[in-house]
Amino acid sequence: MSWVPAEVVDHYRPGRGIAILTVRPVRPVAHRPGQAVPVRTPRHPDRWRWYCPANAPRPDDTIELHVRAVPAGTVSGTLVHRVRPGELLHLGPPADTGLRLVDGRDLLLIAGGTGLAPLRALVEQVAAAPAGRRVTLVVGSRTFVELYDSISLDDLQSAHDWLRLVPAFSHDPQAEPGEVGDALTVALDHRHGDQRVYVCGPPAMLAGSRLRLLAAGVPADRIHLPGQPSVPTGRVSVSARTWREWDDLAGVFDRPTDPEWDG
Repeated sequence: MSWVPAEVVDHYRPGRGIAILTVRPVRPVAHRPGQAVPVRTPRHPDRWRWYCPANAPRPDDTIELHVRAVPAGTVSGTLVHRVRPGELLHLGPPADTGLRLVDGRDLLLIAGGTGLAPLRALVEQVAAAPAGRRVTLVVGSRTFVELYDSISLDDLQSAHDWLRLVPAFSHDPQAEPGEVGDALTVALDHRHGDQRVYVCGPPAMLAGSRLRLLAAGVPADRIHLPGQPSVPTGRVSVSARTWREWDDLAGVFDRPTDPEWDG
């Protein structure tokens, strides 16, 4: 795999078991919002993991990664608990996941866990050229304290009158502001007929989400869920086992069925 060294310039743990890393590649990584990037730490040189940048391309070329330490996760645990500013990570070539803007329709974005990352990047993409588009971002969390990126989300909403942020708390009926319920159920209360709907989150959230959206009347061609990264032939040469973690996003792509799988 052709990879680029990237220095960790910031490492912040906004919540239990979650880290936000900002990395600066030695040369630009041409990623698009919604894509995934394979990441490796020299601490575990044989293990690549997929993460979606949480930002649109920046003038300084930095990339923000949201990482949850998954149970028994070697790489994710290291990125959250051990990596520090000044260390180098390796970034592979970005790949499409199915989460990309395709037209100028209004958007209903539904995020759970670190599935927020690619959807926040889509919001930043819209911010560069809103063109009258309205965006509703529903962010699901068990409780208020587990809503890990709330400051950045509040800043985005304050800066853009076309963006509506709706926190959804499944286990915190007293939390304010916000609505009670799982993210998908809350999001359906904010749906209107002309939106494209993007969903990204842990497997339990994505299971059956397409059927629920179809049953609610969302046309099939307006439903966007993450899938196996689409890597053009010849760009990488790795085994299928390499594509096995995308943190707690929907795919945990091509997760092996053997019990030795870890993060």
